[in-house]
Amino acid sequence: MLRVLLGIAIGVFIYANPEARQITADLLRATGDALAPALEEKTLEDRINEVLVGD
Repeated sequence: MLRVLLGIAIGVFIYANPEARQITADLLRATGDALAPALEEKTLEDRINEVLVGD
């Protein structure tokens, strides 16, 4: 029961405080990027080389 109340209190704090909300969002995005980094876009040179090599 205490854990639920503590979770609700933290949630209300994050919801009511824009700075805490931004910090939480940045932390979640950094964690997501660390777990599954975004794929880098291929350059035109990479695409041409891929066609020439025949991959």
